[in-house]
Amino acid sequence: MTVETIGWNTAQRRGFGELIARSWSDAGLRLRYEREPAEVLAEYDIHLAAGTSAPALPPSPGELVVETFGSPESVPPPCMLSICFCLQPDVER
Repeated sequence: MTVETIGWNTAQRRGFGELIARSWSDAGLRLRYEREPAEVLAEYDIHLAAGTSAPALPPSPGELVVETFGSPESVPPPCMLSICFCLQPDVER
């Protein structure tokens, strides 16, 4: 069962994405989800239809770094936010 086949709306998909991200840094949450998925999903305002299985959480992508910007002064300049556009590989024309 995947999120695509369940038919969740945008808010439910966003909530599940938050659950996934939190589970990558919180092993206790991941374990709780494995044991009682319906209860954990309900905490994110997601309720499974009767007879529907909960989707599996994807594995962690590896080392994660999460930064929270507390004030406007700590937000990097716009060029830092779009640096990925500068790192695209050259395409032969």
